[in-house]
Amino acid sequence: MIPIYKTSLLLLFTIIVLTSCKTHEKMVYLQTGDASQVQSNYQPILRTDDQLLIQVGGADMEALAPFQFYYSTQQNQMNGIQGMQALQGITYLIDINGNINFPVLGFVKVTGLTRLQAIELLQKQLQEYVDGAVVNIQLLNYKFTILGQVRTPGVYIIPTERYTILEAIGQSGDLLPTGVRQNVLLIREENGHRKEYRLDLTQKDLFNSPAYYVHQNDVIYVEPNYTGQFQGTNVQTFTQLGTSVLSILLSVFTLISLSK
Repeated sequence: MIPIYKTSLLLLFTIIVLTSCKTHEKMVYLQTGDASQVQSNYQPILRTDDQLLIQVGGADMEALAPFQFYYSTQQNQMNGIQGMQALQGITYLIDINGNINFPVLGFVKVTGLTRLQAIELLQKQLQEYVDGAVVNIQLLNYKFTILGQVRTPGVYIIPTERYTILEAIGQSGDLLPTGVRQNVLLIREENGHRKEYRLDLTQKDLFNSPAYYVHQNDVIYVEPNYTGQFQGTNVQTFTQLGTSVLSILLSVFTLISLSK
């Protein structure tokens, strides 16, 4: 007959091995699936309530004056430079009709366009007033919110136009061990409607999801797993206490066995 302490040790070892295998499956990103159809041509689309920083440049300063904002710096004044030399962009809010109210041009519809398409549109319309006008547009409200089981939840500014869900998670410090990687929720507003996407970070099919690239104002939520749901409760305390007691009992059985 096998002594009880050996049976307990074997049982504990089996539980540890099985738990480790299961934990590995739940924790590792991009384990299986097809990663051959990544959206390589993604560009963000301008939407209502977006804030655009627009700068207009060119050689003819007089013709550019209505489209620019200048201020005179102290250094410029000290050097005796004539006029206002420091060029600043102007911030425009896309209204409910999808327009920006641009100087001289009036209302210009930009929703549904990419940033590059909006630049081309403004440059084309400005040719009538400014020869060789150069336009630059920056999307100011290109940000996302991440909540739940990540190390540093919060609101983050997106530094580039092509920003993925994996980069968003990386910027927040990665998921905690208590975060569910198979059911990450991404909430997005599209054309006045709220859409929800469920993402499995352990599958390479993630690359094919319409939510793989983060859009402006996306909200990402990582829900807790079973351990996270009971974190700080009596259940977790009981589990930890039970594990400690089992370890002590096994140690006692081992000492008794060695002393015989």
